[in-house]
Amino acid sequence: MKRTLHSTLAALLVACLPFGSVSAAPSRIVEGWYAHNATLIMLGAQDAIVGTVAKPSMLPWMFTLLPQLEKAQQFPSPRLNGEAVLALKPDITFVPKSSQIAAPLRRLGLTVKEEGFDSFRGMRESLNNTTEVIDTPLARSRNQAYQQALEEELSKPHAAAASPKVVHIESTAPLRVDGSHTIINEWIRAAGGINAASAVSGNKQPVAIEQLLAWQPDIIIVGGTAGDLRALQQNPLWQRLNAVQAGKVYRNPAGIFPWDRYGPELLLQIKWAKQIVQQGSVDTEQMVAAVTDFYQRFYGISLADNDARLMLEGRPPAQRR
Repeated sequence: MKRTLHSTLAALLVACLPFGSVSAAPSRIVEGWYAHNATLIMLGAQDAIVGTVAKPSMLPWMFTLLPQLEKAQQFPSPRLNGEAVLALKPDITFVPKSSQIAAPLRRLGLTVKEEGFDSFRGMRESLNNTTEVIDTPLARSRNQAYQQALEEELSKPHAAAASPKVVHIESTAPLRVDGSHTIINEWIRAAGGINAASAVSGNKQPVAIEQLLAWQPDIIIVGGTAGDLRALQQNPLWQRLNAVQAGKVYRNPAGIFPWDRYGPELLLQIKWAKQIVQQGSVDTEQMVAAVTDFYQRFYGISLADNDARLMLEGRPPAQRR
């Protein structure tokens, strides 16, 4: 009788769990958002990833430093195929917010969590939410340490008297920039700069070179996958930009995920961008030390100094060139 009563109570408790809840630390995860892979890795859940939209060609550092991800099934896009996801029997599936894929996956009986943000505050909330899902001592300790380190970095005063105008270029051909209401806008401001493209709203927005000429940024930061920088050196229109004339064009670093976008390496991005904006140049040796310390503390990865330098230059791992 007692056993029957206990079974009934257990069934009632499960039935009362909110839809989409995770009752235990997941051992099988499908990841449908590129950036969120890096969050799962930081929280120590990389071995649980059985399916992902990440690819070695897109994120070479991720797969070089965490080769076990090669075993995960690769999905061609965030528009996840429900039957393929079901076949992997995941405990939880992460998808980007506003992807419109969550509802169809839930109708198949899958537990789905939507993650996404466009600000530091949103990123911190996403980290907390994911930590609750992973629910391990390692996840909790790394999240706490990261949140504290980010808070300390953001609370440091700006050293520069003036605020230079910065443009972040996501693609050179076609020309696309990152405007307001983006995490890029947040780290430009945190570094002490002004986003010259703030009149444009959103990520990866197309603009004409004439618009750049009107903005006349003091600093141009070009994303790691933006294209060949020789276009800036050879095109006479680009040569009319103050930043190009002054040699203030920088290739953005990239690691497990591109530093400039929506992964935990944003902490490194802020440190790097502060040096450019406030000092006018990057202290390579100081940044190498910061990079190796970061990956050890937050990813448990012992990174060689030469690999840190390659990341700083926005270059892939030597064996994947």
